[in-house]
Amino acid sequence: MATVISYGGGIQSTALVVLAMCERWPVDEIVHVDLVDAESPATREYVARFREWLRREYGRDITVIERNMYRDMLDNPAFTPVPWRGRRERFMLRRQCTRQYKVVPLTRYLYDRYSAGRIGLMLGISVDEYHRMRDSSAARIEHVYPLVDRRLTRWQCRDIIERAGLVVPSKSSCWFCPYRSSASQWALVQRYPDLAGMARVLEDRINAERRGRGKDEIVVLRTDGVEEQGDFCEAGFCDV
Repeated sequence: MATVISYGGGIQSTALVVLAMCERWPVDEIVHVDLVDAESPATREYVARFREWLRREYGRDITVIERNMYRDMLDNPAFTPVPWRGRRERFMLRRQCTRQYKVVPLTRYLYDRYSAGRIGLMLGISVDEYHRMRDSSAARIEHVYPLVDRRLTRWQCRDIIERAGLVVPSKSSCWFCPYRSSASQWALVQRYPDLAGMARVLEDRINAERRGRGKDEIVVLRTDGVEEQGDFCEAGFCDV
């Protein structure tokens, strides 16, 4: 069986990779799906630094699969896989982003890369988020949860990262993810001012298309002050 780590650029998956390297686990590959313009710039910066650390300390690298969800929505504004909220009505669009932009590209890559036999895909879910564990829908892929097996919590994952001499990463979901708090989104905008303009362009294009179909407008960046939901991605591929 081939063994692959799904790396998300967040706390748990970073701790998972650190453990695997420190303890010399037999890992064939570490794979990260980068959503490019949709990805949090902080996550992209962290992944770049983490890759340098892996190369320097262990001679390993991360395979990066790029999918530009932001550009896809600009090119086709009728396609809105993100579960954004309505501007006036209390509704959310159907969430398709994780499956279409994380799960499917990774599955296709693994099937192409490992054309025969089963694949053990390690996911960075900690024991305090065990409810996010899911069986794989792909016949040849088996989800493996080493952090849960070791009863490691999110806070213990932070300790693992710090003991390795690394900075603890920030939340790894998309910068416009509606499950981020408004404070979290605007903190990113303050740090990366270009995101505000990108949000306006995307929101205007999507809403122009929606008005043409008689649909209510959506909001790309939140201003409602709703508390952040920490474990929104049931599939376990975001915010890890």
